[in-house]
Amino acid sequence: MDTDMARTLILSPEYANEIRSDPRLSFRKHNTKDFLGHLFTFELFQDRGKFGEKINDMVRTKLTQSLGLITKDVSNEMADVIHHQWSEDADWHSINLKNTMVEVVAQVSSRVFLGPGLCRNKEWLRITIDYTLLIFDAIRTVKRYPKFLHPLVQWVLPEPRKVRFHMAEARRIIQPVIDQRKAEMASDKATKHNDAIQWLLEISTGTEYDIALAQLALSMAAIHTTGDMITQVIYDICEHPELIQPLREEIIAVMGTDEFKRTSLYNLKLMDSVMKESQRLKPAGMISMRRVATEEVILHDGRRIPKGSMVAISGHWSWDETFYENPEQFDGYRFLKLSKSPATEHMSHFVSTSPQHLAFGYGKNACPGRFFAANEAKIALVHILLKYDFKLDETTPPPKVVKIGWMMASDSQAKLLVRRRKEFSLD
Repeated sequence: MDTDMARTLILSPEYANEIRSDPRLSFRKHNTKDFLGHLFTFELFQDRGKFGEKINDMVRTKLTQSLGLITKDVSNEMADVIHHQWSEDADWHSINLKNTMVEVVAQVSSRVFLGPGLCRNKEWLRITIDYTLLIFDAIRTVKRYPKFLHPLVQWVLPEPRKVRFHMAEARRIIQPVIDQRKAEMASDKATKHNDAIQWLLEISTGTEYDIALAQLALSMAAIHTTGDMITQVIYDICEHPELIQPLREEIIAVMGTDEFKRTSLYNLKLMDSVMKESQRLKPAGMISMRRVATEEVILHDGRRIPKGSMVAISGHWSWDETFYENPEQFDGYRFLKLSKSPATEHMSHFVSTSPQHLAFGYGKNACPGRFFAANEAKIALVHILLKYDFKLDETTPPPKVVKIGWMMASDSQAKLLVRRRKEFSLD
């Protein structure tokens, strides 16, 4: 299939278990090839010095293991940014949901990635939000030219120039903080920080690599993806308002005993089910597990994958009645019910991956940040559900899933009517 980025061999999900464990099918080399990582402008996708692997290791070993320690900080930051984005107005007023959610996730993620000093820096937040959009726009622009011209046109086209400008601005803002942290670590009175700057410095001991670039890589992986996911969940709740009261009751029952802890977020079972059902119907893309063959691969049934071929797994089992009853219908309780059966419990959680639900990928290259994304989304929904009433703004068109190539995005134009509730406060 000719996709928006490259010609790709699309395989059925029945091959997912075979693809996920074959070292000849490389996820990182796929990104380098597909996203022009050999060019300076797109160095973020060049896995030089196992750059991407180190970031993923940091996410797995530092971020995920610290979720319990940072939950309260994330909640406090969430309260601040939602207050500013949705206001304290008790009268109905209209907002652009997706814009606000991207802003929310940018600030909250930056609290974890950079600490309290920079997470509210407007200049930094704008860079992290814009960089993702700019870099993929620049890649598409460069790809319009013959390959032999790519090294040249990256320097003369305006789109790649914007990417380099944002990278330089990001370094200008973040480098003083990195230098300060390094000085602290070298002193006898080093302060322990629970943020990605600290974690990246710890895992890079003895190795020099670009921490500013790593911060942009983290932001690129976290902000638009999680913002898009939360946006779609809220749209789905609006279209199924009968879920609002049960969700609020679950939150009050759980938070009344656990407050904001990682364990309390885990116990929000209905919310977890609603999120997974929303993601089942609208994942980030219609394909997953993208790879490039580093040598010829012969699959178990004799199917041949030539060396250099782009490969991906179709996600269509998410909408297949073989695996899901009435798959075209939204059922917020679907995965809650599946969790009660020993046969399906393992695949019922939001962070679970399987060939039937490939939104986070599958296997060793499944999204390592999905545990943080799940917590972040749940904390956002807790604040929104308890603090606000909300519904679709019927003066604007209803939200529709936007399909761009193989990508699926939540509607960026639909509006919500929101108002502050008075009967409950988490502050």
